[in-house]
Amino acid sequence: MTICLHTNFEVSKNYIGGTERFLIKLAKELILLGFNPFIVCTSRISEFEVEGIKVFGRIPKNFNKAYKSYPYFSSEFLKKEIIRGKYSLEALKRLSSYSMAQLEGVKADIFHFNSFTSAAFLKAKSNYIVTNHENEFEYSHYWGAGFFDFFSEKVRTKKTNLHGINYLITPSKYYATRFSKMLDIPIKNISQGIPLADFVLQDKKDARKKEFVILQSSRFVLKQKGIDIALRACKILKKKNIPFKMIFTGLKKSYEKNLPEFNRLARELDVSDRVKVSRYHNITTAYSECDIVISPERYCSFGLSICESLALGIPTVLSDIPTYREIASDYSHAIFFSANSHEDLANKIMDSIHNIDKTRNSSTIRFRSNFDLRRCAHDYSNLYQQASRK
Repeated sequence: MTICLHTNFEVSKNYIGGTERFLIKLAKELILLGFNPFIVCTSRISEFEVEGIKVFGRIPKNFNKAYKSYPYFSSEFLKKEIIRGKYSLEALKRLSSYSMAQLEGVKADIFHFNSFTSAAFLKAKSNYIVTNHENEFEYSHYWGAGFFDFFSEKVRTKKTNLHGINYLITPSKYYATRFSKMLDIPIKNISQGIPLADFVLQDKKDARKKEFVILQSSRFVLKQKGIDIALRACKILKKKNIPFKMIFTGLKKSYEKNLPEFNRLARELDVSDRVKVSRYHNITTAYSECDIVISPERYCSFGLSICESLALGIPTVLSDIPTYREIASDYSHAIFFSANSHEDLANKIMDSIHNIDKTRNSSTIRFRSNFDLRRCAHDYSNLYQQASRK
């Protein structure tokens, strides 16, 4: 059975985003189950492989000229060339038309889309499945303030085609419940997970380093990811004479525009000597070098990166947002702080420094069992087979 995994965004050999990483890892698990998955995305490269998964780059002909003016893919392309300013039904129709043009001539038994908006005006078919990886705050970033209220009203009143698609999914129970009510259509939850073979537990280090390494492993987006909160926490840690270095990852070309603001704030807070922005080809390298992971996000649709650190048994300090609570509340190496509070983040980091433990404790083992990506792949396998029989 062939499975086409579709995203309007770019998948590349050095992919960073959680959704793109998830698609690659899911595809690898699907192969083990006997499926034939491939990915269609926005890319200048027409055909390539990432970790053995076939990826097809498709830019519709009527967007070729416009796309050439962008040195690399970013959300700016979608915002300026497809949304074109203020959100509207016409903008939603353009995005769905863009999706369908990408899939022109593509043959598959199942088409698995990865955004409600990209599928809003598709002609509903029994072999269409849509997983939504965005929440209302992320939608506001792409479409403008107030978009999700507009979108949910149009879906509720059946002004879009989304109600005709039988399989609508979110990775979190929180958003499955919330969106089901807001959109007035049933939405199922299929939780994500991590490939355990890629995140192997390491033995605890025998000797402590001269400084503690604190890692924030997320996209380099200052506001959503709470990078400003982390920098303010750094100032407190420095004043307390804590020996530390804080490393930020997730810097790709389209996020380099955020560096000047990051550097300005670091200088203003006098923590430039304690922070570093690094690129990692393999995120497991970053985890192996750190003592503590932090994730001070203001909002998140799921939380793939915190699953990675928790699966490795690394103390992980998290903002107490609903999706993080859903994932990590039952595990002792997840430490919650009050969202938006850099003071509480600093305090929880200091508490964690005194209790660092990377051993194979029961909390880590339980987490790995519950967030094994194979569970997610089996759930999608059942869904694909169900859809193919209709």
